[in-house]
Amino acid sequence: MCGLAGMVGACDAALVARMTAALRHRGPDGDGVHLEPDVGLGHRRLAILDLAGGAQPMSDASGELVVVYNGEIYNFAALREELLAAGVPLRTRGDTEVLLELWRREGPAALRKLRGMFTFALWDRRTRELHLVRDRLGQKPLYYAQLPAGVLLFASEPKALLQSAAVDRSLDLAALDAYLELYYVPPPRSIFAGIQQLPPGHRLTWREGQVTISRWWDCEPRPPDPRLTSVEAWAEAVAPTLAEAIELHTVSDVPVGAFLSGGLDSSTIVAALANRGTALQTFCVGYGPEGASYEERHHARAVARHFGLPHHEIELQIDILDQVAAMVAGFDEPFGSWTALLAYHLSHFARQRVTVALAGDGGDEVFGGYPRYRGLRISEHLGRVPAPAIELAGRALRLLGEPTSAVSLRRWGRQFLESLALPPGERYAAWVGKGADSAHDRPYTRETARRIAGVRGPNFIAEAFERPVFGDLVARAWYADIHGFLPENVLRCTDRMSMAHGLEVRVPFCDHVLLEQMASAPSAMRVTALASKRVLRKIGAKWLPPAVLQRKKLGFTAPFGAWLKGVEQRVTSDWLHPEVIARRGLFEPAGVARILGEHRRGTRDHGPRIWSLIVLEQWQRMYCD
Repeated sequence: MCGLAGMVGACDAALVARMTAALRHRGPDGDGVHLEPDVGLGHRRLAILDLAGGAQPMSDASGELVVVYNGEIYNFAALREELLAAGVPLRTRGDTEVLLELWRREGPAALRKLRGMFTFALWDRRTRELHLVRDRLGQKPLYYAQLPAGVLLFASEPKALLQSAAVDRSLDLAALDAYLELYYVPPPRSIFAGIQQLPPGHRLTWREGQVTISRWWDCEPRPPDPRLTSVEAWAEAVAPTLAEAIELHTVSDVPVGAFLSGGLDSSTIVAALANRGTALQTFCVGYGPEGASYEERHHARAVARHFGLPHHEIELQIDILDQVAAMVAGFDEPFGSWTALLAYHLSHFARQRVTVALAGDGGDEVFGGYPRYRGLRISEHLGRVPAPAIELAGRALRLLGEPTSAVSLRRWGRQFLESLALPPGERYAAWVGKGADSAHDRPYTRETARRIAGVRGPNFIAEAFERPVFGDLVARAWYADIHGFLPENVLRCTDRMSMAHGLEVRVPFCDHVLLEQMASAPSAMRVTALASKRVLRKIGAKWLPPAVLQRKKLGFTAPFGAWLKGVEQRVTSDWLHPEVIARRGLFEPAGVARILGEHRRGTRDHGPRIWSLIVLEQWQRMYCD
């Protein structure tokens, strides 16, 4: 795991050095640069494999290719043996040289062989081309900025690109609108007008000042495997793939740990490794008395004890306003999910004992764990219910009044029924999005609203939902999530908050071989109206103690409501004070005051919305002021 930065079309050695230094947190173990008249490559290293021989930038044996690379190729040992068997001499024991030699022999076709998470910049002296590549699910980030005269800057994080005064750091209004809807900025935009993200599964090629971008991987729903007709058969077929993926993710020359909540996903990973005798430490986060309903430590402790593993716990009682600056600095962009604070502290805690940690990210997407998937199955049945009956139920819920934060089931039912009138793609976007009521939850000034209306693009989630050529509603939602919520919310949070502390977090459920296998699973193998993660539960029944399978889903969350209430006065008197809002010029102060007032009175739960506005204000203080 590392950080990379550089430029092509010109070479400013001092700028490359500054860009590289800005990424020290991603790679505290070493650095290096490669400079030519029209290209500069910089690298910060977090040493995981081949500690002595894996320094970068690295050239192939011919000296024609030079690479800076961030990530891990988990199947590099098998690929290395293939190269050696073909007579290719290798000087190192790590995966970087394997990548170079595969590219030299096969070019971009080599990407199909790589099983892992990665971004890299590869300079080909033969063709005078620079190739930027991002892994299939975007586990590793890559940003770029196009400057005049065909100059291209690139880096793992925006903070490196902002070392150049030529990069336009003004606010992108279309990105702002997306952030307020999703709580993240989807690619190809970033929050900065002059910086773009290379989307997951894409490749950018620079040649003679011209940039071309193409997709190199996708994973649409596929026809079911006719040999597998039951949950039991699917579990038997998937279990070896899952076990192999988990084992591959432990390849390391440094200590390895695992995040453990005691839930199905993290416990499955721990069980697979413990049953193989892998040396492992586990880590869990908990809270004080105010967070009793969110506690998972006793569940995690029981799983660790069951497998005889050393277990470590941290208890969080934090001032969220004191934490927001460090969190925003890790992203360089507004990121509105407050689970990032948990990931930040858990990563810092784990890094004191290990350099690599495995996490259960992706389990809900790959195996069908989100309640919204079950909602889609229910909506399919409701499609056969007469519209007047649905309208009558909606009226009944409306007569009960505006739902408060304490009546989550009623709120969910109301939103669910109201969304049934939308086309399926828009319906799913409304469920995944956080701010569908733009007039109320995004209280733009008239000028801001006018400008955003002129640049607003298509709905990111609805567009992905409608893209597959095959599949029912759940299959389409699965596809939308592995191209949206998973990479841009879950994996982005994991990467930035872990790398802020130089910790490499690996996510076995995001293994593309496992993902492609599950792409052909019928939706009923993932979820029904009454059950979720059916295949994974069948696998877990053979690996895990029964108590894990009987647990209700909780998710990675905390008592943020109580934490926000504790800083309410500071929020209204400083962060979201009417004068502050007016000075920014984006929102109507009265609209923001209305949101704060409704939340304070308990007529609506605006906690996530308020937090997203606090994060946006912090970002403006750090990057705009």
